[in-house]
Amino acid sequence: MPFLSHCFYVSSPLVAEGLALREALICCITKGIRAVRCSSDSLQLVRALNEDSPIAEIYGIISDIRNLILAFDFVSFVWIQRSENKAADALAKQALVDATFVASPLNLVI
Repeated sequence: MPFLSHCFYVSSPLVAEGLALREALICCITKGIRAVRCSSDSLQLVRALNEDSPIAEIYGIISDIRNLILAFDFVSFVWIQRSENKAADALAKQALVDATFVASPLNLVI
């Protein structure tokens, strides 16, 4: 599914991961997708979602995600190693050095 987004400033990789997940869920809701498996190489983010482990830095983002998941029939959040997520990691790194890169349509599977 085509999807892209860019934030010109985020305070940390954890915030970036949370914002990306929130936007992906919004995109899925908009497209009528009601079952999702969200994989992330951010163990902190996955733990915050699965274990109700509050992290002040992303408290608002986690709250938004928890509200969004009410629209789904099935949602899971799983941690994967960064080596298993090479394509997303490469895109994120490219976006850090070239903001115009994310302005091109991408076909990403969420």
